[in-house]
Amino acid sequence: MNIVERSASIKFRKANLKDRRLIYRLSHADPDALRLIYNRYKNDLLTVAMALLADPYAAEDCIHDVFVHFAEEPTDMRARRNLRGYLMRCVANRAKNLMKRQNLESDCQKDEQEYTSEKDCTESRIIVSEESMRIFDAMAKLPAEQREVVSLHIHGRMKFREIAKQLDISINTVQSRYRYGIEKLRTLL
Repeated sequence: MNIVERSASIKFRKANLKDRRLIYRLSHADPDALRLIYNRYKNDLLTVAMALLADPYAAEDCIHDVFVHFAEEPTDMRARRNLRGYLMRCVANRAKNLMKRQNLESDCQKDEQEYTSEKDCTESRIIVSEESMRIFDAMAKLPAEQREVVSLHIHGRMKFREIAKQLDISINTVQSRYRYGIEKLRTLL
């Protein structure tokens, strides 16, 4: 193990120890524990949710839903092993569910109304830069499996091994989904 790998391993263990303490505090009704966990991971989680949903409001709702659920059951063993990875996976799952629901609702509503008004689009563009929106739009065109892996790797800063473990698929599958996703993004952008 070289010095860079050793340093990364030490950082991971320290972070994991802090996370375990926070989970312990949360499971023992410490009111500050959830706030500390939220503040520690909200930016990473929001970035992943935005990459998956391409909607800042839906991304924020997704994060809040995940934390409400997490507050109800903080003692999940998967959270104790790798809290950050667990929360990333929860966000990815919640985003997938929201996308499925949106697809079902949009199919029903297409006959009733047009897409978003110009005012809504303008407000969204104010929140997120135009270039970011191009990227989020391109990400939205990826198949869900590729989008999830690309988002978890790039925005969630998870290693392929961690993603494979969280998704319960082989590392080769993760790598191929990532490669195909990146190739498609290049053609779209």
